[in-house]
Amino acid sequence: MQCSWKAVILLALASIAIQYTAIRTFTAKPFHICPVPNPLNCGLGQETEAFERICDEYPYFTYNVSRKTHILILATTRSGSSFVGQLFNQHSDVFYLFEPLYHVQTTLIPRLSHSKSTADRRVMLGASRDLLRSLYGCDLYFLESYIKPPPVNHTTDKLFRRGASKALCSPPVCDVFGPSEVNIEEGDCVKKCSTLNMTLATDSCKERRHVAIKIVRVPEIGDLKALVEDPRLNLKIIQLVRDPRGILSSRIETFRDTYRLWRIWRATACPHDCRKVPHRS
Repeated sequence: MQCSWKAVILLALASIAIQYTAIRTFTAKPFHICPVPNPLNCGLGQETEAFERICDEYPYFTYNVSRKTHILILATTRSGSSFVGQLFNQHSDVFYLFEPLYHVQTTLIPRLSHSKSTADRRVMLGASRDLLRSLYGCDLYFLESYIKPPPVNHTTDKLFRRGASKALCSPPVCDVFGPSEVNIEEGDCVKKCSTLNMTLATDSCKERRHVAIKIVRVPEIGDLKALVEDPRLNLKIIQLVRDPRGILSSRIETFRDTYRLWRIWRATACPHDCRKVPHRS
């Protein structure tokens, strides 16, 4: 009997130790949570130095505690990406940007287009990747480095296709259109909203729960891996694929000067069957 009650006590102590370990495991804060409080991402209270080190690389970006979802619409030109992007653009809680990499392309490619240097190419690839990461963190000031001429006092009228973004044509960015005006024409936005205040645009981005970006100018798809694997972004990619014959036919009609020789070939030397390819679909 003496062995029995000792064994019971040992089992009880072992059970308590196991339960304590389990409770500590499930209630401990995950290491990858960033300690920067944010209205959208929940304040995290008192943090340790270990937690702070994980956010040093991108101090403007808070961890996605509430699983804030970001969307990247990836396609080639004339594949339907503008249409899909507008589906997200209509949502009141989505901050949508149309082709922000246009500015990287126009700034860096003229200088690097004839360069065969690997280092020069990596500059362009890294710039595109870092700009996307910054925009998903609502750091629109990062974009100013590529806008020509440079914004003055964080205001510019040179943002590419600014009118394609409903968020950039609505309060607080632009007070011309009221909340009841749902269908804002791109041209009306550019004409009536005047210059774009990047500070107000940044505030608008932070107020919305999701960021959607549409691009056709990604230099190398492999460079998106770092963005997809970043737990702070919670990035979802929508890749659009279209029949290349339809893409070419649409480009021939849309970019008539660029594809002038193609149009001549299709009208003269092209076999009869290839002339039946629809211009748009």
